[in-house]
Amino acid sequence: MNAILLVVDSLRADHLGISGYKRDTSPNIDRLARDGVFFSSAIPTSPRTSPSVGSLLTGLYPHSHGLRLEGKNKARFESINVVDRLNKNAVTIQEILKSHGYATIGNDIEMDNTGIEKGFDEFNLLKWRVANKIKRTIKKAVKWNYNIDPAETLTDFAINQIKKLKDRKFFLYLHYVGLHWPYTPPEPYDEMFDTDYRGNHTFNEVNGKINRGDLIFNNSLPKEEIKHAIAHYDGAIRFVDGQIGRLISHLDSLGLRENTLIVLTADHGECFGEHGLCFNHGEYLYEEAARVPLIFLYHKSPKKKIDTQVQSTDIMPTILDILDIELIENIEGASLMTLVKDNDKVREYTFAESGMSFFKEDKRRYMGGIKGKWRMIRTDEWKLIYIPHPQKDIFELYNLKDDPMETINLFEKNAEIANKLREELFKWMKDSDSSEDMDLTEKSKKLLKKLGYID
Repeated sequence: MNAILLVVDSLRADHLGISGYKRDTSPNIDRLARDGVFFSSAIPTSPRTSPSVGSLLTGLYPHSHGLRLEGKNKARFESINVVDRLNKNAVTIQEILKSHGYATIGNDIEMDNTGIEKGFDEFNLLKWRVANKIKRTIKKAVKWNYNIDPAETLTDFAINQIKKLKDRKFFLYLHYVGLHWPYTPPEPYDEMFDTDYRGNHTFNEVNGKINRGDLIFNNSLPKEEIKHAIAHYDGAIRFVDGQIGRLISHLDSLGLRENTLIVLTADHGECFGEHGLCFNHGEYLYEEAARVPLIFLYHKSPKKKIDTQVQSTDIMPTILDILDIELIENIEGASLMTLVKDNDKVREYTFAESGMSFFKEDKRRYMGGIKGKWRMIRTDEWKLIYIPHPQKDIFELYNLKDDPMETINLFEKNAEIANKLREELFKWMKDSDSSEDMDLTEKSKKLLKKLGYID
């Protein structure tokens, strides 16, 4: 059986039709979810791409696979020199599949030079970047306003690869980045959910009228413009959804659908001001950024919706389980097939750590480095967030059943639950603060600036 792993960057679980969202953002993704196994609460190990993807591909938490920090934090603390590289002892799913005769192809514009390329027969970002540039040049010759989206080029690349590999086993990893700020899907998707908007369009203007840090932490845009930005984000979901539909149709046309495992998830969600963070992700650990969808669709898979929480570390061992490949390596994830088949819960707790914070405007980051990261423990009902502080640590406890928007901190009121979760969280954290800092490359700095994480 072939395997395709689709990661949709910044995809919130609650903005899909299958989750009851008000807009028709995801007809193709919804179809995959209805036809397969849909996990409504998959918890990434971090709401930032690098550590999250590392966990998807290794089944390990960030403190084990090594991809934990994205750059130098000079905003409020002393410079922390960091370069993210996958731990040389971490084994990736593509390495395992390659050893079992699979062709392994990966494309991820955000994960260049991180070490996750090991085990891929081809992990060549330049190939589809060049193809994109050539195609854009040709198109502009006949239509000067034409603007191609990377999701379209990535899908073209994937379709060509599948054509070449249709007669052998393959593993294809694709990372769609079209939902990422500044939310600029191509026409007509940019206006399809807010056609009557006539206000300003400044939610993605920075280094000019609006500073990126202020846009994220001190957002003063009118409510109507924030709604307009969300409409752009939703339009981006619909466009990427269409590209995923193209990919699935191609599998059908080649007769490969029944012999291909399709896995779809996200690296993290996106914040739209719910807890003081707008048009970004990574710094905080609330549900809007720290809960994503997860879908498994394979031949004779049950049609099943599972609300029990799972962790992104569980994706790698579940893929191998479905492919009937033994997992010898010692990892921190677990196969979800016992949950799928027998409703047996795989884990009681999920955990996550925040990403770095690069903006002086972030007043809720009190310490630098790894020790300053927020940490989280979650059950199906409760979530405890730990915020390190040099004078007195801060804790927030939320009942996710009664208060899904996480508005009422019950830490003082529910001491027994809070203490139990704190004990389990600190056990998990015990060996997680020992990573050494290294120099950040100029290439990494440029990528972080392009993505809007640093000024």
